[in-house]
Amino acid sequence: MLRKLNWRCIIFIATAILGVIWVVLGFGTYGFWSAEEGPGAGFFPAIIGCVLVFFSVIECIRSFGRYEVKFDKDALFVVGSVAFILILNFIVGLLLALLAYYIVWLKCVEKYPWKKVILITLFYGAIMYGIFSLWLQVPFPTGLLGLI
Repeated sequence: MLRKLNWRCIIFIATAILGVIWVVLGFGTYGFWSAEEGPGAGFFPAIIGCVLVFFSVIECIRSFGRYEVKFDKDALFVVGSVAFILILNFIVGLLLALLAYYIVWLKCVEKYPWKKVILITLFYGAIMYGIFSLWLQVPFPTGLLGLI
């Protein structure tokens, strides 16, 4: 007999729905594969969506036999971090938001000295900019300040 729906299963159902959305967008809207050019813009979202749906269903089924999950208050820091990046992304753009996140994380959580924080942030910023903007030519979202 199945127990009452628990929080873990609800989270897995939500991730499965997100996976289905990615699969539909990947195969439908973005285009999964082109005979002339190969993988399209929807290739990666569709594959990741399929994997996400598969494992979400498995974990949802497995969650019925487990005890109730207790949430740790420190886990909310991760949610706050994502919110921080999204808000800054909207204001200053993705690249600057991620660099600000690196600085805050390395200084406040990891307690690195300023010299290491600056070196690591510049190093990762250069790698992100080099790979995505220069090599792959993927434009970063610029945010509201990029519109000025």
